[in-house]
Amino acid sequence: MPTLYVDRKDSELRMTSGVLHISTPDGHGNRSLPIKYLDRVVLRADTKMSSKVLCGLAEGGVNLIAIGGRSGNQVAQMSGAPHNDSRIRWKQVLALSQPEVCCKLACSIVQTKVRRQLATLQHIALQRLDLRKPLFDGQKKLQRILQTLKSEEISTYDLNQVRGLEGAAAAGYFEAYFFAFAPVLGATGRNRRPPRDPVNALLSLSYTMLCSQATGACWSAGLDPAMGALHAISHSRPALACDIMEPYRPKVDLWVWQMFRENQIRAEHFGHDGSGACLLGKAGRGHFYSAWEQYARLNQRSLLRYARAVARALSAGVRSDAWAHLQDIQPDHQ
Repeated sequence: MPTLYVDRKDSELRMTSGVLHISTPDGHGNRSLPIKYLDRVVLRADTKMSSKVLCGLAEGGVNLIAIGGRSGNQVAQMSGAPHNDSRIRWKQVLALSQPEVCCKLACSIVQTKVRRQLATLQHIALQRLDLRKPLFDGQKKLQRILQTLKSEEISTYDLNQVRGLEGAAAAGYFEAYFFAFAPVLGATGRNRRPPRDPVNALLSLSYTMLCSQATGACWSAGLDPAMGALHAISHSRPALACDIMEPYRPKVDLWVWQMFRENQIRAEHFGHDGSGACLLGKAGRGHFYSAWEQYARLNQRSLLRYARAVARALSAGVRSDAWAHLQDIQPDHQ
């Protein structure tokens, strides 16, 4: 069990001799786990713990992720095993201060993301023959953008133009993607902060979990997750983690579609608060965490490989032969 999810209010965590003890108010969720078997602890409810627990988790190399807010959009993260070679972060700072390097990294990320968006639509189209027209139109838009990204003229673009191509791809992709969901879900397009329908609520929660994985991968690779290229550096934003997770979003999108298609997550698992935000209820979160744990395991090694590949490319600077392999990093599942 690499991840422990704590989702019962007023649960308590204690640590003795390398063993993490979980106590719940009703006693039904009480258990003890050696931390050597844990990769991360995810807190979704108000939880009591001492500094001894925090130190024990850090010493054991266990990441701690705290998710707050009614919609789960507030995240605090503690790395259990950060990389201690500051020379990698220094090279990252020097490389990303050069516009050409930023553009190269952004182009590599966007090209890989668009290729996977195309693969996601193709996969859905094979199972939804009734949606050939909108899914085919979406694929054509992505193919045109991918062709532009592969052209030699891209070397003359600036970062804003690359971001513009990524935005155009996302617009065409989501326009086709949302056709694949049942009308009862009320999902007609991407919306967030807050999400207003079950599909967008599950996408946002899944992206939050993916971003936490990407942040951990940056730390493990010796990179500063706050200093990226495609995403502008901003207060409290893990820009590089957001960059690294972009090629993995289309795979998550396909997983979310399959969750609804297979009725593992259903409309009745969601509710709305007074502001109109769509929220995944506690029963639904139980289904989500169990399924996400199995899915996220498949991404873990690939994210770390990708983060390390980015670190090597940044260390090489503008040398062209150091960037081509970023296009070839594949997830461990297809």
